[in-house]
Amino acid sequence: MGDKLRKLSVSNAGENEFFSKSGYSFLLTADKWVISKSITINFNLVENLVDVSLLLPLKKVLAFYVRNFSSSHASNIYDRFRDYLRFSESQYITIESLINFRSSLDREHEWYLGTIKGFLKKWHELGYAGVSDEVVDLLDSWRLKGNVKGDVVKRLDPEQGPLTDIELQNINEAAASLYEKNEITIDQFAMVRLLSATGRRPIQLSHMKLKDVMHGSNKNQGIAYVLNIPRAKQRGVGFRGSFKQMQVTEDLWRILDLQRSNVISKFEDKFGTVEDNVVLEFPLFPDYKLLDKYSAINQLVDDLELDILHCERAEFSKAADAVVQKAEVTSERTGELININAQRFRYSVGTRAAREGYGTLIIAELLDHEDTQNANVYVQNIPEYARRINDKIGHLLVPYANAFRGIIVIDEDQARRGQDPSSRIRLNPHENVGTCGSYDFCGSRVPIPCYTCNHFQPWLDAPHEKVMQDLIDERERVYQQTNDLAIASINDRTIIAVTEVVNLCKEKREAMQHG
Repeated sequence: MGDKLRKLSVSNAGENEFFSKSGYSFLLTADKWVISKSITINFNLVENLVDVSLLLPLKKVLAFYVRNFSSSHASNIYDRFRDYLRFSESQYITIESLINFRSSLDREHEWYLGTIKGFLKKWHELGYAGVSDEVVDLLDSWRLKGNVKGDVVKRLDPEQGPLTDIELQNINEAAASLYEKNEITIDQFAMVRLLSATGRRPIQLSHMKLKDVMHGSNKNQGIAYVLNIPRAKQRGVGFRGSFKQMQVTEDLWRILDLQRSNVISKFEDKFGTVEDNVVLEFPLFPDYKLLDKYSAINQLVDDLELDILHCERAEFSKAADAVVQKAEVTSERTGELININAQRFRYSVGTRAAREGYGTLIIAELLDHEDTQNANVYVQNIPEYARRINDKIGHLLVPYANAFRGIIVIDEDQARRGQDPSSRIRLNPHENVGTCGSYDFCGSRVPIPCYTCNHFQPWLDAPHEKVMQDLIDERERVYQQTNDLAIASINDRTIIAVTEVVNLCKEKREAMQHG
């Protein structure tokens, strides 16, 4: 990353030296600004697109955004303004060029000009040369269509919107299974579970440190498991400048505690024993490849104050995608592998909260929004959510979802533990549906949970259709009594798994007849 970055006090900075919101120092007159771990603004890309007299004012205005807003927001403003400069035939900011640029944008991208409008008005407000009163009057006269917010949430888009409960459960169970088999790392497992449980933005989770995984006593004298999660998108608040605590389950906390031990082990393998006060500052999700640039622990202590050693936010989406790809987790809505990214987990947390009856204030608090503007989209999709789930599951119009994770066997003799009568999975005292291949104790209420367990071995000619019909009838009965789809749909994933078993058995019997 070039010269080692330093975090200096503002009082020691020269007039030409500033600090990004992420704590990175940069020179106003430099051609390139490194403003965060992953974002660099390169002014060489615009030096031939704008008159030389506008270059310094441009930098001064952009410095305002870099110092007061997130690095990604400042970078987005720069990119949109560069789009305008590349389109414009003038090297100055003119009324004609802005009108022509607007006419070139379709509905989907008109928000680009909205971003530029705010930037140019701030330019004029700060008093730097380059933006005339006439340009500001033109911008004020425009009512621009903003970026469509929450559209994929309102539409329950199966590719980009919130995950269904079944999709989310499949991903979480696949992550646990892959970790147990050492097919994903503890880092990846912890990332996926954090996304699923908290709905926080990847940038917030990537900025966590070991000291943010806490526990203590609550008012009932029990143990409370708490995460201290850095906030994001607060104006003027820098790297880890603001936090919000969130209580989590013991299960998630123990996964993060394993991750904490893993991080300490990686650092101490490299540097030997480290003082406790330094250990607490280690990133919860480090960028391990950067450790090679340090030969001693004292060389990285200063960098622990910045985001340098923290992983890129993109690693969270990559971890979720690794789970989907390795376990081949498919969607019951599309029949294809789930198109997954970190944002979909966030949408899912908001959607589940709305479905459970929480209002916009609670949802905004849950997702760490500054206001309720973006929380409204979750409340709006509740009737549509109910209709789709009822249509899909109630009428069994679903493709395979890989909810069934076991193996079909012809009969008990072919099953693992088939010689052990205690391994039989009973539907009732007179009928069995398969064999449990696990030697571990299981206290589940068989056979319902068995159909989604990877140890289950259904027998080919067992009465799986009866199990399926009983579950469907029970679903309808609960819905008629409660009119609550959240309660009625609790076994939807099992219904899909049993449906898969029924169809797989049918296919296997047909193959045997023609074999």
